[in-house]
Amino acid sequence: MDLHLEDRIALVTGAGGAIGAAIAAKLIEEGCRVHVADIDLDAARETAGRWRERATAVRIDVTDAGNVQRNVDAIVARDGTLDILVNNAGILKTASIVESTIADWDEVCHANLSSVYYCCKAVLPQMIARRYGKIVNIASMSAAKAGGVFGNVLYGTTKAGVVAFTKGFARELAPHGINVNAIAPGVVETAMTRSRLTPEIRARVVGAMPMGRLASVDDVANAVAFLASDAASYISGDTLLVDGACLTR
Repeated sequence: MDLHLEDRIALVTGAGGAIGAAIAAKLIEEGCRVHVADIDLDAARETAGRWRERATAVRIDVTDAGNVQRNVDAIVARDGTLDILVNNAGILKTASIVESTIADWDEVCHANLSSVYYCCKAVLPQMIARRYGKIVNIASMSAAKAGGVFGNVLYGTTKAGVVAFTKGFARELAPHGINVNAIAPGVVETAMTRSRLTPEIRARVVGAMPMGRLASVDDVANAVAFLASDAASYISGDTLLVDGACLTR
């Protein structure tokens, strides 16, 4: 399917990591020009460097509303628009509630939940003015389970918040021509998950998945590209599970 994303301007946060890099790559392959954002500028540059003139690396601290706004303003000033926002940046905490600290909670909330609000607020004025925009938030299957294989209740709660944000934003922004959706992946095959999955844990996790495998970064990226396109123009407020039917069990 041709998603007709040629020359759309996209911002992908957390694009120095495996999932964000795959999302950026997919959007570029579909014709977008992508601002590859990460708090680690070297990681963002590594991702962007694969694509030359189609990608630009930018350092954005999504936990700092002022930093987000300045960078979004610079992007709009440079390119004249920002069509697509993918809120992918986030962090994972694995400690139990008993072991976790107040600082852990504050950090997870800022990185996973406040960041979505900050980034959406920053892009909305020009999207509303143009009556066009696509926002895709990366949630998690753990939103439905208040935690998951790696993430704890803190992580799952913030991702549930992302799902709630998505529904509320979609309802408010639909009259302005803006689509807001979320992706809720299951366990994704990345270097980070491979380092945490012992053979025993991997066997247990994969055995619980009806499709018999972990999600790939491309599974997530393909879903994002669809929701960022006009092929999904009448879909808004949805959270698309990319979990291999795991939550149907």
